[in-house]
Amino acid sequence: MQEREDFPTLLRSFRERVTRSRNNLAYEVGVDPSYLTRIEHGDREPPRQHIVEALARALRLTIPERNRLLVAAGYAPVSIVELGVWDDAFQAVADVLNDRQLSQEERDQYRAVVQLISTRWQAAGRNALLELP
Repeated sequence: MQEREDFPTLLRSFRERVTRSRNNLAYEVGVDPSYLTRIEHGDREPPRQHIVEALARALRLTIPERNRLLVAAGYAPVSIVELGVWDDAFQAVADVLNDRQLSQEERDQYRAVVQLISTRWQAAGRNALLELP
């Protein structure tokens, strides 16, 4: 099973990627700069969800990046929340990815197949599934 990403490291990498200072980001989000510094150093737990979401907006993260930041902070990804209901398909995927009887290689292969199906579905619609090898 893949480990959860480290929130402080992920936040710092997103912030540095857009060359924002901690002070600048903290002021935009409405938190004390020393609080943001302590979060990035791992001296504080990840902030409440509304702060994580404000950080994601301020950093102009994509939906997948926002999902990564939310999950790293211990919250549900926005893509799941927006559905409004838990889906049996998600549970089926989660069950396979959490199956401790499978090797990491087998889980990686399963993950690759799911991503391939999703990519083809999004790129060309349902008919693309008929073209899978």
